[in-house]
Amino acid sequence: MKRSRTILYLLFTDWAILVGTFIVALHFRPYDKGMNLISRHHVVPEIVQVFLYSILVLGVFSMFGLYKRKILFLPFTHFFNILRGSIITILLYALLNVLFKANYFVESRWVLLQWGFLLLTVLTIHRIYILRLLYKIFSSANMSRRVVVIGDTELSKQFVEECKKNPDCGIQVVGMMAIGITKPQVVDNVPFLGVPSTLPENIPLYNLEGAVICNPNLSHQRLMDLAEKCIQLFGWVDIHSDNSSALQKADTADAFFDIPFIRMHGISDNLFLKAWKRGFDFVAALLGILLLSPLLIATAIAIKLNSPGSVFYVKKRVGKNGKLFDFYKFRSMAVGADQDETRNGQIKEFIQNGNGDTKMQKVVNTAYVTSVGKFIRKWAIDELPQLFNVLKGDMALVGPRPVPQNEYDLEDEWHRQRFRIPPGCTGLWKLYASKEGVTFNETALYDIYYSRNMNPAMDIMIIFGTVFLILRGRADVSS
Repeated sequence: MKRSRTILYLLFTDWAILVGTFIVALHFRPYDKGMNLISRHHVVPEIVQVFLYSILVLGVFSMFGLYKRKILFLPFTHFFNILRGSIITILLYALLNVLFKANYFVESRWVLLQWGFLLLTVLTIHRIYILRLLYKIFSSANMSRRVVVIGDTELSKQFVEECKKNPDCGIQVVGMMAIGITKPQVVDNVPFLGVPSTLPENIPLYNLEGAVICNPNLSHQRLMDLAEKCIQLFGWVDIHSDNSSALQKADTADAFFDIPFIRMHGISDNLFLKAWKRGFDFVAALLGILLLSPLLIATAIAIKLNSPGSVFYVKKRVGKNGKLFDFYKFRSMAVGADQDETRNGQIKEFIQNGNGDTKMQKVVNTAYVTSVGKFIRKWAIDELPQLFNVLKGDMALVGPRPVPQNEYDLEDEWHRQRFRIPPGCTGLWKLYASKEGVTFNETALYDIYYSRNMNPAMDIMIIFGTVFLILRGRADVSS
């Protein structure tokens, strides 16, 4: 079973199980004798609400790694994460009920307990038993992907050997390629197919369906060039390299036989995904503006009273395909702070020194930050006007980090791949920069990874993570 199809299959079946088990639990709720279906009119909004709530839960499941190969093939870890996901699903539902007190939430503890039990049971049976059975059926039907392993290292040989030992892993290695001039040693009778430049002619000869880059020593530019070539030919590529190690250590990583990999796809042209993302962004941004309008107005007044100058900071930023757009923020610094040559020099140094491998820090001259600005930066209130950018379509809620033109001009060619989609108010870059700090190259890698793997579950996971970051008062660390 191919991985991309497995993800779509799991997203749909998990959503269906969430909704289906809720309906079953609702059906067995104790009703007063004599109550007919007409008297149960409130059941409809309860079910409709769970239709939408279950989409959010997919983001929770994604946070627990329930769509990662390394989880799917570890029964105990898989079950433990299913258990955590089921418990969080019920607790979050109960919390939302307490917060909103709306009639479309079910208050019956009996229904929630039944839902939790049914959810855990059905998810466990489906994911741990039925899914593994489907993998075996597809493997025995010779539906594993036929791939070439690109690499001439001990790790690539280990990978080939493990694939041979585990025929149900979904990967069938039919050849190896060398990146350097040295011909790799033949492993388990797997033929040598030359170098990556010969891929187009080898695809029809060996019926190749994908590639696995397994070479720790590639430079960022060479790695991204090779990955892009494979993606153009196959639509996807798996990568293990020292220069993708930040992603391999992160929650976004996958694994074959304890070897961490990241998977990259082409930029999605799926109309359904595009429509969902744009529709979700527009509705969420509009609701955010309406619900937060008192805070927006109060912030604007506070800024105006605190220091002279405009309420908003409006500057050009690089958007999709390098196109410039007006980027909105609440002004948190004194007028003219963006002309600080010391700050601009530090930004240039971060990008150029050590090929972007120095740890990034927040480049801010605190002498320019106003008293109101310090507060709104800590709680990410200064970022809220970006919701208007989302309404206009210049930005998405989740996407690459938007950058000014002078920073974009200093970047290498591979850095700019991330701007093939609209920039976002938040993204993987924000979540991981808030931890131990990241290099400029790592920030670009997070953005590129997101652009090549974005899906509804990942968006929801990132949004939840960002909200948690803001509530901890750490939003300004990663902006």
